[in-house]
Parts: sequence; structure tokens; C-alpha cells
Amino acid sequence: MLCELIIENVAVIEKAVIDFRKGFTCLTGETGAGKSIIIDSINAIMGDRVSKNIVRTGAEKASVVAVFENLEQSIIDKAMEMDIDLRDECIVSRQITAEGKSTARINAVPYPASVLKTLFNDAINIHGQHDSQSLLTPSKHIGILDSFGVDSAVKAAYYQFYREYTSLDKQIKELEDIDRNSRNTLELLTYQVQEIEDAALSVEEELQLNNDKQLIKNAEKIIGSLSQAYTYLFGDDNMLGGLSALQEAASNTEMVASFSESLYSISEKLNEAAVIAQDAGFELKNYIDDFDTDVSAIDEIEERLDIYYRLKRKYGPEVEDVLNFYEESKAQLEKIEFAREKLDLLYEERKVILDKLSISADRLTNNRKEVFEKLAGEIQKSLDFLNMPDVKLYLSCEKKDFSSNGQDNIEFLISTNRGEEAKPMAKIASGGELSRIMLAIKSVLAEREETHTLIFDEIDTGVSGSAAMKIGKLLKDTSNGKQVLCVTHSAQIAAFADNHLFIQKNVKDDSTYTSVKQLSSEEREREIARIISGDNISETALMNAREMIALAKNS
Repeated sequence: MLCELIIENVAVIEKAVIDFRKGFTCLTGETGAGKSIIIDSINAIMGDRVSKNIVRTGAEKASVVAVFENLEQSIIDKAMEMDIDLRDECIVSRQITAEGKSTARINAVPYPASVLKTLFNDAINIHGQHDSQSLLTPSKHIGILDSFGVDSAVKAAYYQFYREYTSLDKQIKELEDIDRNSRNTLELLTYQVQEIEDAALSVEEELQLNNDKQLIKNAEKIIGSLSQAYTYLFGDDNMLGGLSALQEAASNTEMVASFSESLYSISEKLNEAAVIAQDAGFELKNYIDDFDTDVSAIDEIEERLDIYYRLKRKYGPEVEDVLNFYEESKAQLEKIEFAREKLDLLYEERKVILDKLSISADRLTNNRKEVFEKLAGEIQKSLDFLNMPDVKLYLSCEKKDFSSNGQDNIEFLISTNRGEEAKPMAKIASGGELSRIMLAIKSVLAEREETHTLIFDEIDTGVSGSAAMKIGKLLKDTSNGKQVLCVTHSAQIAAFADNHLFIQKNVKDDSTYTSVKQLSSEEREREIARIISGDNISETALMNAREMIALAKNS
């Protein structure tokens, strides 16, 4: 629970040290004294955004320090997950400079304000004077209902199916996009892949075709040149061949080799050259004899090369590019075909999950309806106690599209008088009725929540007399085992408090100062008398205050 709050240089509060106790504590004071500043300071500790405008005029910075004891185990566990140990003590601080810079600390260690919000949002439940308006927002009603006691296992099972369904739906939409966008290109891709596949292109074949084409086109020149070369080697009737000349040179050199040892080497080289020339001549003869060029084949080669030329123009510029285009197009085609096959499988899978999701959603809806009956019964008891016996709460539960929170469009309807049709709260509930309905809901939920500290900011708006007394009694009962703080202008509510804090505004040296004081029994009587009769406190007002406190104690 919240044990102590230290406020420095926040708005009109220069410094205030406030001790909070168990049970029901009321905070009273004249309008504008600074009661809302205390609530704002607590909100700052809970990680809410703060403005530099809260810094007291003339001060460099404002600070709020809160001391907690006996925090809920869920908060301690959540803190441990973040490597923050709150088992022994918990001191939370927030500092705001005049320039607007904000820093937050937990046990003197700095953390982002978001960590405060994560940890302490469940430590204190604040119901502001405008929070009753949330009852006018139907989307808020499902949260109230679920927090009362909807089966978490039923809700978790639904959410699991919902996640599976949305995941499948996302995959289907992506594949449908692929399929839809590819319809225009599917026919073209199929044609292109088939065209290249039928052509059976290869780099090696193109090279060979070009070589064959050159051979055929230059066949006469080739044979003529080779034949002349052969003649140069072997000679003819008119000319001694080069081979014979080499052989004669080798023979003549060998004849005189005995006169010089070096001539043997020359002779051997000439003989080797003659042998090589002879072998080359034989190869030339074979090549010439085997050279068979079918001039008619040039048309077939040209046709084949034309296929290469045409496909390279379309998909090239080189054969390698055409083949790469083929592989990419084939892969894209396979992806489209796979998408269609995969779509069929996902459609079936989604249908199965949708059936399970629908069953789970119905189970969650039925559970909510059962929980509402219990919630409405508990709230009805509180409303009866708050002098609203004719107010009846009803549930409107309509089907909507699946969402992470179910398929239910939940709205609380009320009938404020017997015989009246149930309608949305925004149409028939007054401000005072809304405050009491919200108080009834809060009091019922408080019994189930772990939150130890509940704060009500001017819950008595639009309420007076016996209804206010009933509110005080309900707040008193709600504080059993919890800490309830209430900012109030109602003497009847204040009379039920176990502890009474008085917020007073004073002006000194043209500056405004607000102080917070824990009232003694006698001071409390005078404050309640002031609320009843104003600043001129009469003996009659004091007697009424004492009687009101006594009645509250005995009720």
C-alpha cells in the first residue's frame, strides 16, 4: 500500500509530507486548495506524463516521492522479471525540471517513466471525477465485465485460435495477392519458358554452329590453301617439295659430320625437322581427304543460328543471359503454381481453425453472459444500498467480427425506473447516477482485485443527503482489508473516514502555499462542521458534525 507521499514545489504545494494509513482516508478542503495536486502527484508516480507547468513558480524543479509497503505479489514478480527487487522496500520518485525534463527512479536507480507505468499501474486504482463518463463508452464495458471474473482459460483458448486464424488469414492474403498479380503474366511466363525450353540453347552449340558456318563459307579457300601447303611439302612435277629439300640437307650434313663433332647435332636436327614435316604433310593429306562440306547444310545452320539471334534479342544480349532469364522465369512460374497449390491447403486449414474459433468464441460469449448475471447481482445489491433500488442493469451482447478480445459487442444498458425500457447509459443516466453506478461497480470489483489502494476523486459529484451517507458507508466497507482514499466535499462521506487529511491554502508575501494536515478528532469535527455550515462554524454545526461521526461509527 501507499505509506507516504512527499511533494515538493508542485504547483502551489511548496512542501508536503503526507502519511497514508490503512482503512478509509478522506481528503477535504476548500475548492482550489490543491486536492487535485495530490492526485496528480500520485499519477506522476504511476508513470503518467507530466508537464513542466506543474513546477512551482520560481522553483528550478518539482519532485514527488512515494513510499510503498507490502506490494502485491504480482507487482513484485513483474519487477523481478525486470531485475528490480521490491521485496524489502519500494521508494519511487519523479522529478520534473522547469525546462520540462523528467526523471524517474525506483530505490534510487533511474528508470524510464514507462517502467513506473508497467509496475505501479496496478498498485493504485484511481477513479477520477470524470471516470464515470467511461460508463458512457460501450467499448469500456467489456473490460469491466472481464475483470470481474471471465474464465481466463476460456479467454486464452479463444485467443490462441484467433492467433492461428489471423496468421493463416495473413498468409492467404499474401498468396492471393501473388496469384492475383500474376494472372496477367502467367500466360506470358508460360510461353517464354516453353519457347526457351524448346530451343534447347547452349553456349557450346552456338560456338560450334558459328565455326561450322565459317568452314562452309570458306571451304574453297581452306582447301586451296591446304592443297598448296601440301605441294610445298611434297612438291609436284614442276617443283621440289620442302620435305625432299630437308631430307637432302640432312643427308649432305651427315656426310661431312665426321669432320666436326658439332655437325652431328645439326644433322640430327635436320632429320627431326624432316620427320616432323613429313608427319604434318600426312595430317594435311588426311584433313584434305576427309574435308567434306555440304553446302546445303548452311541453310540449316543459318536457321539454327537465327533462333539464337532471335532469343538473344528478346532475352539476351548473350546466350548466358537467355538461360538466366529462363531459370528466373521458371522459378517465378513455379512460385505462382506453388502459391495456388498452397492456397488450396491454407483454405482448408483456415476452415478447420475457423470452426474451432467459432466454437471457442461462443464458449467465451456464454461465459461472459454467466459472469454478467453474477456481476449484475452484486452491483444490484450495492445500488439498492445506494438508494437506487429501481435501477436495473442489463446486458446487450451482439455478434461482431472476430477480434483479439472475442466476437462480442458488449454494452451495459440500464433502466432507472420501474417499467422503463433498458437503454444505453448515455441516454438516461444523470451525473449523480453515473457516479453511484461506477462506485457500485468499483466496490464490487475491489473485492476481486489484488490492488490494495483505491483512490476516489470527488465521487460525490451530484450526490447529497442520505445517498452521500450511503456512499460513505460503501467506501468504508470497501476499505476493509484495503486502503481507500477519497477526495470529497461531502460531510456525510467524510464522517465515515478512519483518517482525515485537511488540505489548506494560505497566502503569504504574495505567494500561495498549500499545506496538508492529519486532523485530530477535535479538528475533524470542526472540519466536518465547516463543510456543513461554511467558515462561520456554529455550535449547532459542531453538534451535527459529532452526531454525523457517531452515526457513521455505529452504522
